[in-house]
Amino acid sequence: MTHPFSQAGRPRLGVTLIELIIAITLFALIGGMLVSVLLRQQRFQRALADVADSRGRMRDIATIIPTDLRGTSSVGGDLLSIDLTSIQFRAAMGSSAVCSYASPAVIELPPKVLSSGNTITSWINPPQPGDVVFIYNDGTAAGNADDTWSQFTITDTTSAVNAAWCSVGSGLTQAADAGQRKYRVTVSPNPDPSRIRIGAPMRFAREVRYSLYAASDANWYVGYETCTPSGVVGVAGACANREVLAGPVRAASTDTLTSGLYFLYYRQDGTRITSTAQASQVAHLGIGLRTTPLSLRDAMKLGGTMVGRDSLRLTVGIRNRI
Repeated sequence: MTHPFSQAGRPRLGVTLIELIIAITLFALIGGMLVSVLLRQQRFQRALADVADSRGRMRDIATIIPTDLRGTSSVGGDLLSIDLTSIQFRAAMGSSAVCSYASPAVIELPPKVLSSGNTITSWINPPQPGDVVFIYNDGTAAGNADDTWSQFTITDTTSAVNAAWCSVGSGLTQAADAGQRKYRVTVSPNPDPSRIRIGAPMRFAREVRYSLYAASDANWYVGYETCTPSGVVGVAGACANREVLAGPVRAASTDTLTSGLYFLYYRQDGTRITSTAQASQVAHLGIGLRTTPLSLRDAMKLGGTMVGRDSLRLTVGIRNRI
């Protein structure tokens, strides 16, 4: 017979110390596993974003560099410095026409938007001091035997909504264009109005440099710089204000199979050019890029041989070689 107050007949309340320790340990193990999974997933997503960004920058380079290079003239001296991992040249940035002369050195341009619907002035960015402008020189002889493109350096630029600038009398604007913003560029040396007449086409160019460089974080990047013309024909100017176009990329190397960025220059017959002194003979370029985004292997710590790397190779033909 069981005693009415016996411990065996009563339900046990609470848990023992051992059971509590086991439960805490299990919760800690499960929590640690969950945190580890979340951290690995976060690193994985960050790595994917890095890869996507790297590929996006590669696509940008595949558009930007060819666009700048195709408008250059190798025979006209636009290629100022060529190297395996860098190139400096005058990139076309816009065009317009001489509308009128405000003074011997100041040329007025038509507005970008004309009421007629025609486009005479067009550019990526407005001209700025230091840019170069080529203006069609009609010469003195009949026909085009002595016609040339004369080079000038822009020393100042201004813009305003002024009906007196590039007026209707030029024949390039109408009365309805009076409210449009117009531009004035000051050039050096002074153009000759008897040879550079009203309506003469103008081509604007900016000296730029693309190069592979090592940054302070010990990584290599593809950089873009704007340059100040040296003032000496055929001599590259000093460059500054570097911007990152792509990276990190693989380190610079004389081996095109491993270098993060390389430029190869060829004549029309396919023979290779390696000297700036022969830059006027360049007919086409081969460009290669190798990026090194964050490795997915490192992000997930899964081991194996997977390497986070992408490559790009393209060929650019120089159009203006005459």
